[in-house]
Amino acid sequence: MACTGSNPKGYEQFESNVPNVRPEMLYPDFWIKDGFGKILMTEAEINDFNRRLCEKYPVPFELEQYPASITKEKLLELVNKASAIPAGTLYDAKGEPLSPQYWTALAANLNTGGAADFIPVRFGLTVRRTEMRRLPGAGRVFDEPGDYEFDCLIETAIYPAEPLAILHTSKDGQWYFAQMYNYLAWIPAADVAVGSREAVLGFAGHNPFLVVTGSRVRTNYNPFDASLSELPLYMGVRLPLAGREEIPASVNNHNPAGNFVVKLPVRDERGNLVTQLAFIPRTSDVSPGYLPYTTENVLRQAFKAQGERYGWGGMFNARDCSALVMDTFATMGLKLPRNAGEQEHSFGKYCPLPEAMPLEERSKLFDGLEPGTTLYSKGHVMLYLGKHGQEYYMIHALSRFCRQEGGELKEYKSRETLVTPLLSIYTAYRKIFMEALTGVRQFVMP
Repeated sequence: MACTGSNPKGYEQFESNVPNVRPEMLYPDFWIKDGFGKILMTEAEINDFNRRLCEKYPVPFELEQYPASITKEKLLELVNKASAIPAGTLYDAKGEPLSPQYWTALAANLNTGGAADFIPVRFGLTVRRTEMRRLPGAGRVFDEPGDYEFDCLIETAIYPAEPLAILHTSKDGQWYFAQMYNYLAWIPAADVAVGSREAVLGFAGHNPFLVVTGSRVRTNYNPFDASLSELPLYMGVRLPLAGREEIPASVNNHNPAGNFVVKLPVRDERGNLVTQLAFIPRTSDVSPGYLPYTTENVLRQAFKAQGERYGWGGMFNARDCSALVMDTFATMGLKLPRNAGEQEHSFGKYCPLPEAMPLEERSKLFDGLEPGTTLYSKGHVMLYLGKHGQEYYMIHALSRFCRQEGGELKEYKSRETLVTPLLSIYTAYRKIFMEALTGVRQFVMP
């Protein structure tokens, strides 16, 4: 039998380049204190919070509000706003500059000339993890040759079983211009099963339901249907639980004992929505219904991504900073905006941090700040963990940071979700993280 040592959480395999972070700090139990199990909002209060957020801010969006059709004028307004052609020289995955013809072809694929005067709004559900893009094309686009971390046209990853309002189709028929609850962009049509409004919204709102609470889990292997077999499901995905009367003694020669039986959206041969049963082992990191909204659950959920790869907009099957926050709170039923700036200016208790606020005053504010509060700087969002010794700490999905070495600032690529201090590392803009903060927000009723 292998010996793992008496304190695996304190095991130090190498010297980290993140200062003042010990191995035991990389686990949620280090940060969780008595009282962190207190309910921050009840289910009814969360529903009211989501409703008021939608009323206050244009993102998120309630899909139920879409009319049966939209005008061509409205469609063109939405497409032109969401699908602007980037300016300047950009590069393909080989590092070659993209030609004007490349952009002309993408602009033509918007198919705005093919729109009718009135466009019926269709609905659909995603059948796998995919991505939404600024323009209807799959080619990777970068602002520097050789910089493959940041695709300029990716907007967001989108997970399985996400409901969509479909507003338009590209000229080549391969892309839908679609609205999810917190984003409007182009999505591959092959990743969407189209159904009636009632079927799609009924699937999304079905009770009872199962929520994925792990960073990612998979359905059980299915030798008869590849679309259901070992399908990756990501934190925050909500799936209908099948009713007792819908569950046979065996599905594809597999007894359901030991599993949760869920419904998954799949495409038929015409791309239309049908639902099939799939199994998720009961030992998987899932929850029947949302988790209680507590500080403890916020921290435990965020730490499930600790050490995972950073992915701008969802690249590399990963998360960026705002997706980490969005997915964390989704497991408790909160529907947050997608981007960091939208989250900062959304809803809840907010405290702005003016640029001129001195470090001493900021530290004083943090002495009374609740762990689990979101912290914001230019284009970035973090989750506050608490104070240890004379340092303050956060967990976030971070691309790069700087630290003092030999009297100079040295930049490091992080490209992961990690725990860092606020006072002893610097942003990529060469400011101490604490000094770079623009505001803090707790997602509770103001």
